[in-house]
Amino acid sequence: MTELVAHCRLRGSAAEALTRQLDAAIQLWGGEAFQVRCERSERELCVSLSAAGWRRLALAKARVAGEILRLPGCAALTLNWEGDGDPERLGHVQHWQVTGARLVTPHLRRVTFQVEDAAFYAGDLHHVRLLLPQRPEGAFAFPRPCAAGLPVWPEGELMPVLRNYTIRAVSPRSDEVDVDFVLHEPAGPATAWARDCRPGDEIGALGPIGRPVAHARQRILAGDETALPTILRQIAECPAHERIDAYVEVLDDAERQDVTLPKGCRLHWLRRGELVEAVRQRGRERSDVAVAYAGTEFSTARHLSAVLAEDLGLPSTRFRSVAYWRMQGARPA
Repeated sequence: MTELVAHCRLRGSAAEALTRQLDAAIQLWGGEAFQVRCERSERELCVSLSAAGWRRLALAKARVAGEILRLPGCAALTLNWEGDGDPERLGHVQHWQVTGARLVTPHLRRVTFQVEDAAFYAGDLHHVRLLLPQRPEGAFAFPRPCAAGLPVWPEGELMPVLRNYTIRAVSPRSDEVDVDFVLHEPAGPATAWARDCRPGDEIGALGPIGRPVAHARQRILAGDETALPTILRQIAECPAHERIDAYVEVLDDAERQDVTLPKGCRLHWLRRGELVEAVRQRGRERSDVAVAYAGTEFSTARHLSAVLAEDLGLPSTRFRSVAYWRMQGARPA
């Protein structure tokens, strides 16, 4: 496939300030999805992006522009990408249509979507931002790109509700993806939509977003039902030369799923409240963990951060403990 290229030139004092910060930030960009190159000259900086396809180039524009504008002193920079790509559409925003839905466990519903390009979601970025109507059967509008490649959102009733979710499985041949929704009460907008959706219903998705999966010889994954989609996907896609120990706490035995484990992968089902101690005990038994990922309730995530750092001895660069929800009567979905 022919490589597509876009570039943006920054001049003056802003370029000088940005140049000093890029060396630290650029390692967060690119990888398999796209490549970033910076050419520096006196009082000018040219940031060039390259990707194999217009969707990946659009993803590159949005991710890199967002990172640049978040750097200290760069919020007011004017970014204007030139070169390849579609200036009228955000390639990393796709239309999704429901083709089926089923209960996997009593509190988890798996929705299958027909998408425009499922292969775009294959890889180590597992999360997307779903675009949902504000009301049941309501309408919403898709964002359009600005010159920096970032989304310009509609206003009022056409503004979609945005919620981050994990793509559980990708089927490039059929252009389908699966997303698992935890069902709870009281239901938020995402849960209510997933509970009531029917074949033919349409939503949107922006992404993939977030950080890529961290690969290593030995990984520990930990979480509750909300992190289960990415944990099970990482297990299913685990390379033969890597090993995963996964710890998942669920409400009760009915929430366990039948999982085919690749060689070298282990999955430990736990009851609610057992997760932190199980991970701590794993660290006491063996010290071979290279990287770790945890996704769970806010307070549990904080406890796991301490355990991964203190009991397993992992530096902060080698683990992430993410709060997927917060205990305030309901999950924020």
